[in-house]
Amino acid sequence: MIDEAEVWRMAARRQLTLTNAEVAGVLALMNRTGNFRPEAEVVQCFQVGELTSGMVTLFLPSMWLNRRDESPVPAEVWRAMFECAAYTEDTIVRRRPRRSSLAYRGATEANREGLSWSLDVQQARDFARSRQAPGIAGSIWVTRIPGDRVFARFMEGWEKELTADVRGLEIYPLEDASRLVRPWWRMGLSRTPARA
Repeated sequence: MIDEAEVWRMAARRQLTLTNAEVAGVLALMNRTGNFRPEAEVVQCFQVGELTSGMVTLFLPSMWLNRRDESPVPAEVWRAMFECAAYTEDTIVRRRPRRSSLAYRGATEANREGLSWSLDVQQARDFARSRQAPGIAGSIWVTRIPGDRVFARFMEGWEKELTADVRGLEIYPLEDASRLVRPWWRMGLSRTPARA
């Protein structure tokens, strides 16, 4: 049995402000399932509109980190939950980044617009090789993700991951990554060197 004080502590660790009603709802859901990351129940409650943004924010980062490779939750539901939740970094609510990030994804062409992107090209290479269906080869994709498109950042584990909405962004095979480099005049840089 999970007690109310534990829910308040979880929210405080994540720098998440919840109301008494939200804490009661989270507590009821966790005690009904006996789970700190009740994926199926959270998804069901989210889809019928029973969860507030704060409640989704409390559950979502841990659910994402602990999801199975073959999660039964469709990508569009994950995306909708991330759109509802506050931006987090390593499960802690933070201010959304302003700068864009160059990110990589190991996937098939059909899955190149997925939610999960890596800041490390080697991790994307590993996903392209070893995380595809048997007999299917993945490629390494690269894009520049604006800060306002990033849902969450996970930097504590082995994988340096962003979850983001990349639909409509320019996504290229790794060998064409130079197409994403902005010319100096679009980056606000001067052609003349700075004087000492």
